Amino acid sequence: MKKIFFHLPFIVIAGGTILSDYFQEGFLYLFKPLIMVWIGAYFLFYSRSIHKKIVQLTMGAFLFSWFGDIALMFSDKGMAFFATGIFFFLIAQLFYIVLFLKTISISGNKSFLKKQPYWLIAFIAYGLVFSILLYNQLDNLLRISIFIYISAILAMSAMALNRLRNGHPASFSLIFAGSLFFIASDSFIAINRFLYSFQHAGAFILFSYIIAQYLIMRGILKQYE
Repeated sequence: MKKIFFHLPFIVIAGGTILSDYFQEGFLYLFKPLIMVWIGAYFLFYSRSIHKKIVQLTMGAFLFSWFGDIALMFSDKGMAFFATGIFFFLIAQLFYIVLFLKTISISGNKSFLKKQPYWLIAFIAYGLVFSILLYNQLDNLLRISIFIYISAILAMSAMALNRLRNGHPASFSLIFAGSLFFIASDSFIAINRFLYSFQHAGAFILFSYIIAQYLIMRGILKQYE
């Protein structure tokens, strides 16, 4: 019952953020900065029994995601804000990569991709296709930045897959699903900004992003319940 009560503010925050695509910009400035604040606060409240290093890495990913959220809110004001947001989310992805590897290390089991590395082909193929599609739409500096970020987020999702059979099955499912929603959200951003602007792109981007961060957070908690 307590968890349901704690989720009421999150539902309001998530709903307000997504609806900002339909209403005035003020909704975005009001609600979006609260997404990672709530997710981080919820995680900390229920993480008292979790290994200190896991908590630090998770909060590092949440903090830089929050920085990225703030920067991207102003991306329509200039490319500098967009590039800054990408940089912050790059750091967040690196935190997630180290975090997922740490959970495998703590479990004491062999990582999934060491046993079945051919699964990496899917991530490499997706990265190559997206890179080819974006190549002619970017200048040299942004091209390098975006390609580095694509590599990082795909590596993050690969490390989420790498956790298969390395702990609680529900934890794996939540985190891996979250990583795929993260890829979807960033793919929507790239498509809308550089390839084809589509109606209500913001709603798709924000919905998939919120789901991604929430699922990853719940997955980390589930690992150590």
